Parts: sequence; C-alpha cells; structure tokens
Amino acid sequence: MVPMSSAPDPTERPDPDPASTSRPRAPSPAPSPSHPDPAMPAPAPRLSDGPGRLGAEGMRPVSARLISSRYVAGIPGYVIGLAMVIAAIVLTALTGWWWIALIGIVPLVLVVQGLALTPRRVRALGYRDGAEELTIASGILFREVSTIPYGRIQSAKIDEGPVDRRYGLAKLTMSTAAAGSTVTLPGLPKEEAERLRRLVTERGIEKMAAL
Repeated sequence: MVPMSSAPDPTERPDPDPASTSRPRAPSPAPSPSHPDPAMPAPAPRLSDGPGRLGAEGMRPVSARLISSRYVAGIPGYVIGLAMVIAAIVLTALTGWWWIALIGIVPLVLVVQGLALTPRRVRALGYRDGAEELTIASGILFREVSTIPYGRIQSAKIDEGPVDRRYGLAKLTMSTAAAGSTVTLPGLPKEEAERLRRLVTERGIEKMAAL
C-alpha cells in the first residue's frame, strides 16, 4: 500500500534561504549634502577674510552691498583722478617735458588701488557681539581688532548717507569713555544696525546700573 502524503499547509511560511539570511544588508545611503535637512538651522555667516587673519574667527561680516556703495560714493574721486592723468599726458605731449607724466602716476595709482582693493577691504570688516563686549575687526595690510566693553559705551547712534540709503545700509557710531574716542562700524543692514544700537545701549545701561 502506498502511504498517502499530506497536502502542504497554505498558511505555513517557507523556510528562508540560508544564503539570504547570511547576506549582510546594504547600508542606507547618506543624505546628500546638496539637499540639507530643512529642520536644521542655517549656519550663521562668517567672515570670509582669508585663513589665519587676525580676528577673523567667529566674526560676522558686514553686508556685501557696501562694495557697490563705496564704488558709487567714490565716483567723483575716480573722475578727478582720471582727469589729472589725462591732463598730465596731454601736457607731456604738448611741451615735451617727460617729467610731467610722472605727476599723473600718483592719481593713477590711487584710482587703481581704490578699484582693486575695495572688495577686499569690505570683506575684511567684521564684528562679534559677545555677552560682555563688542569686537570689531578691520584692515588688510594693517589689521586692527578692537574690543569695546558695553559698560564703556557712552552713546550709540546710526546714520546713513544718500548712497547708503540707496543700498539699504547704515553706519553704527559709538562713543566710549576712553578720552571721548569713537568707534564706527559701516556697512550694516538697517535692521542689524538698529539691533546693535539697542543691544549696546541696553547692556551699557545694565553694566552701569550694576556698578
């Protein structure tokens, strides 16, 4: 007699393949840097003043619109300088005195360096509003980093000229207790200038009240 075989249970799951269970699972792909997580806050801007420059660590840059503002404000000086260069060349051609052309070198150098170095000078400007003091850095060849404690600031004001107003910029000027000296921070957006003015005023009052 041939033994009867029982039918397979349809609800019974087949045994997994041993080769598939021993195979390591592929790691999940890392998030692409070109698509950052929208939940993460954007990093604060930092001073792009070149590596190793004095006072560049942790500084916030001023507005890049200050470059255009300074170019526009410097147009009269550029025009006068170029006119002096042209006049020196014309006088040299009319008189034959070659040394007159040397006079035109000075305004030419001033115009060229103004056009070439203005972007670097603006990018070298930075500030940091700390818990106890305000730090301002400026300069390329001759670098200067100033730290002003809030308690030594006697007054703070913001102002703007017609060119700054056109580009939405303002300048913060602070007078300190050090022999009536003043500290200026140009190239600030109007909202940031107002925020800094309120900050240094309120913290200065708090420091004076604590004495």
